[in-house]
Amino acid sequence: MKKILLSVSMVAFVVALTIGATGAFFSDTETSTGNTFTAGAIDLQIDSTQHYNGNTCTEVGTGVFQWQGNSAYPVVGSTCGGTWALKDLVPTADKFFNFADVKPGDSGEDTVSLHVINNDAWLCASVANLANNDNGLTEPESAVDSTDGVGNGELQNSLTWTVWRDDGSGGGVAGDNIQNGTEPTLASGAPTNGTLAVYDSTTATGALAAGSTGYLGVAWSLPSATGNEVQTDSLTGDISFYTVQSRNNASFTCASLNN
Repeated sequence: MKKILLSVSMVAFVVALTIGATGAFFSDTETSTGNTFTAGAIDLQIDSTQHYNGNTCTEVGTGVFQWQGNSAYPVVGSTCGGTWALKDLVPTADKFFNFADVKPGDSGEDTVSLHVINNDAWLCASVANLANNDNGLTEPESAVDSTDGVGNGELQNSLTWTVWRDDGSGGGVAGDNIQNGTEPTLASGAPTNGTLAVYDSTTATGALAAGSTGYLGVAWSLPSATGNEVQTDSLTGDISFYTVQSRNNASFTCASLNN
């Protein structure tokens, strides 16, 4: 009878096989990499076209703007402002109105183009810090006006303006510098401080869509019947625009900014 001898090393090998077999389980791994949240953005940019007595402030060369048209004043070919291409406004440099020699019978209009980038948004226009000053009394003015100084000007009450959404509604033409069709008036009469709802939950227009253009017309005049009481008077103020996302903000009103 033969004896079978197992060496210690063979026994260890058999044990190792047994342990290895009992450790093999079915398995699977699924991985999603680079998960990211990125906040959206809203950027309002504005361009402007200035008209005065029918003449248009026109770019005639790179960065060079001159009055063009058929009216004697403003003088054709003279330097002008109030017209610029699409941009973010520079508060101290970009002025929609900057006139130093307004006279009875003058009138003008500024077409403001509003471009909201990236997301649909509500949009408000605001006039603030109006200062109506009398800057001295000429001899003709003193005959009809005895007050002088800060806050004592008559120009604000004599000047008239109309602000409208130049959106082409009711058969009008959007952005044509003329209020036609049923384009809605947002303000009229003498200029006053306040906030105007251009696009908010009360205007029945919906939000200004991302990538689209909204137009605002601002027409002004100093009636021919205006007398010497406005000589040397000045009216200054700030014009600003505010946008806010419309998504998840369906009830926003521009009037809420006054609070």
